[in-house]
Amino acid sequence: MLLLALSPAFAAPPPRPPSLPRSPRVAALVREAEAALDRLDVARARDLWAQIYDLERSTVGICQLGQLDRRLGRWVDAAEELTRCVQEMRPPATPQERRLHDTRHADLAATRQQVGELHVFVPAGAAPVLVDGRLVDEAGRIYVEPGQHEVTAVLPDGRKARSTVHADAGKSRAVLLSPEPAALRPVASPPARPAGAPAQLTAPPAPWLLYAGSAASGAFLVSGIVLHIVASLEDSALRDEMCKPHSGIEDAGAFRREQHSVELKQHLSTAALVAGTALGAVTIAVAVLPNGAQMRVRRAGAEVRFSW
Repeated sequence: MLLLALSPAFAAPPPRPPSLPRSPRVAALVREAEAALDRLDVARARDLWAQIYDLERSTVGICQLGQLDRRLGRWVDAAEELTRCVQEMRPPATPQERRLHDTRHADLAATRQQVGELHVFVPAGAAPVLVDGRLVDEAGRIYVEPGQHEVTAVLPDGRKARSTVHADAGKSRAVLLSPEPAALRPVASPPARPAGAPAQLTAPPAPWLLYAGSAASGAFLVSGIVLHIVASLEDSALRDEMCKPHSGIEDAGAFRREQHSVELKQHLSTAALVAGTALGAVTIAVAVLPNGAQMRVRRAGAEVRFSW
C-alpha cells in the first residue's frame, strides 16, 4: 500500500526552475509593448520586443518577435525567429504548455509555406556564406523570399564559390556552390599614353646608312652589268674566231686560257648582280620597316628569322 501511495509522487514531473526576475527596464518595456498591442500598433510592439530581446535573450522574447513579424508579413524574419523559438522551447509539462507548444509549431509550419528554404553545400574551408550579400548560417535552414537569389562563399585562397538559384514558396532545395577557376597570371599591359598625347614614332634609320647601302648596291649592279657585257663580247669574238677556216688560234693552251677568262668574267658578273640586288633589298627594308621588325623564312620545316 505504501508503494502504491508513493508511485504518483515518483511519476510527477520534476518542478520547473524558478524564472529569473526581470529588471525594471525590461519590465517597463514589456508593459509598453503590451499596451501597444492593445492599441493594435503591431509595428511599435515589435520594436519594443526587439529592445527587450537585446537586453534579455529569452525564449519568450524570440517567440514574441516571430509572432509579431508574422503579423507584419515579414516572413523570412518570422521563419527564422519561430524556428529558434521552437528549438528553445522546453518540453511541455502542463496542458496549457502543450497547447502553446502545438500553437508555436503550427505557426512555424504556416510561415514556412510563405518562404523558400535553401540547404547550402560549400567546398571545404569556404566561409562566410552570403545570400544576396546577407550573411547567413549555412549550418541550418536558410529562409529566403520566393524568387531568384545568388549564394556566394569565399574560399581560403581568395576565390569565390557561387551559384544562382530560384526558390519557390513552401519548397526546399539544395544548393551546391561551384568554385571559380583559378585566375590566370595577369599580363602586364603597356604603359598608358596620356589622353591627347601624340603617338610615339619609331626613330628612322640614320641617313648615311641608306646612302651607303644604295651606293654599294648600285656599284655592284653596274659592275655586274659591265662584266656581263664584256664577257658576252669576248665570248662572241672567240666563237667567231673558231668558225673561221684559218683560225688565228694555233695554240690550244691559249684558247683554253681565253675561254677560262670569259667564264670567270661571267661568274663575277652573276655574283655582282646577285650581291647588288640583295643589298638593295636590305636597304629598302631597313628604310621602310620599323625598328624591331622581324622577317621569317620557312623552308622544309626550318625557320630562319632576321631582325633589326
